Amino acid sequence: MNTYIKFCPNVFVALCEDEHEKGETITLTTKRGKENEHIVHNFLGMKNGMYMYSITRADGYNVQEHARRKAEKIQGFAANADKRADQFYKKSRENSEFLSLGEPIKVGHHSENRHRKMIQQACDNTDKWVKESDKAEAYRQRAEYYQKRENEINLSMPESVDFYRHKLEEATKRHADLKQHPEKREHSYSLTYANNDVKKAKENLSLALRLWGDQQEGKAIEEEMNKGKKSKADKMQEIREAINNLGGFYAFNDEQFKEGYQGIIDAGHLSQGDKVVHIFGGLYVPKANAQKVVYLLK
Repeated sequence: MNTYIKFCPNVFVALCEDEHEKGETITLTTKRGKENEHIVHNFLGMKNGMYMYSITRADGYNVQEHARRKAEKIQGFAANADKRADQFYKKSRENSEFLSLGEPIKVGHHSENRHRKMIQQACDNTDKWVKESDKAEAYRQRAEYYQKRENEINLSMPESVDFYRHKLEEATKRHADLKQHPEKREHSYSLTYANNDVKKAKENLSLALRLWGDQQEGKAIEEEMNKGKKSKADKMQEIREAINNLGGFYAFNDEQFKEGYQGIIDAGHLSQGDKVVHIFGGLYVPKANAQKVVYLLK
């Protein structure tokens, strides 16, 4: 039996007993026994002796269509709640002409029960009117949420290849611009966030290509990302060497400070009498190189 398996966030793929060709239409069965026809796209590997394929619904149903249907359904709930609210409002006003006179209840008079009933009905219907109005507003807010998702593109759709390719271009341009123009950085982490956006866009594009596009291109992007990755120990060693080259030293008492200060003078990083500044955790660097060291530690 062909069924579904979650591949990554927002993406379910086909798990099949038999091998299939790209473009072939297959039937998948949900956990509840419902059957849906799907079109096969890319082969994604084996799992527990079964074949995994990226798929799209043959009837075109996707996250955008799901959002559109949900929005329509919830808008219907809102319209019904509005109708009920209008009905309760009209009922609450049925005896408003008499009640607005402020006539006191005549205790013991034959009109007492009817008068009390009018007041109670007006209160009850007003409460129901408010509740239904609140329901309608809550439904409209939910409908707006799904309406915003009607044009959403994620990894479950073949369109995600072009979408994430564009995202990568944008992220790369922004990162390069911030790198060349420090004055455009809104805060000290702007460049770091921009770099993370590039990495995330590359990851998404690589996954999108694996699911829907050229898998070789996706592998090339993934290899490029892994190639640039370094171990934490390697990164720390590079940072230490860079700090040493900028005249940094550690000191936790006066004696260590004097020794370190003289050491960077002897190494030519500092002239006698020049100032050093404390960065953090006992790290001191020449004042002229402080910004460079802070940047390295980001």
